[in-house]
Amino acid sequence: MQITSASDGTILIDGKVVTALDRFVASVTEIIERYTSYVIVSGYVAILFGRARGTEDIDLFIDYMDRDTFRSFAGELLARGFYFLNSDDVGEIYSMLRDGLAVRIAEEERIIPNVEMKFKKDDFDRYAMTMARAVMFDDIRFFISPIELQIPYKLYLGSDKDIEDAVYLWVLFCEMLDGDLMRSFMERLHVRGEPYGIGV
Repeated sequence: MQITSASDGTILIDGKVVTALDRFVASVTEIIERYTSYVIVSGYVAILFGRARGTEDIDLFIDYMDRDTFRSFAGELLARGFYFLNSDDVGEIYSMLRDGLAVRIAEEERIIPNVEMKFKKDDFDRYAMTMARAVMFDDIRFFISPIELQIPYKLYLGSDKDIEDAVYLWVLFCEMLDGDLMRSFMERLHVRGEPYGIGV
């Protein structure tokens, strides 16, 4: 697998084995994108670039949708064979999002994998969405959080799995990153990379 960056900033993955998980995420985000913007964050970003670990959920943030737009979005999801794990009541699902809670989307008759979706809520979410990087492979395009933010945020979360994700992304992307930008996020999140071999 080879990772390169196009002139417009798009991350290109050549030789990636496209998994059932990739196809699932693509089928959901393709619907989301017709109604609002989204950005994928957290563990699936590392998995997308070849990290060999499992995950039950794919975390993403979406831009605000009003109630009517959300009802249209939810209607298309249901018509396309997906459902919300949290409730059958679309109004209740929308209220959860408005309250800052996550809602989960899965294929009918399945629980995992699922997409864990929230409205963006803070400056980090807004930056991730505004500066999202496109990733392209095979016939799929995703929008992910900038790696310069993803690595510090994984260090901030601090579990063994999160730190391993951060180190994996650092090893893959260290030559392609904006060091000053990543350093600024590390300072804002009060994390250090040196103990894990991450130096900017």
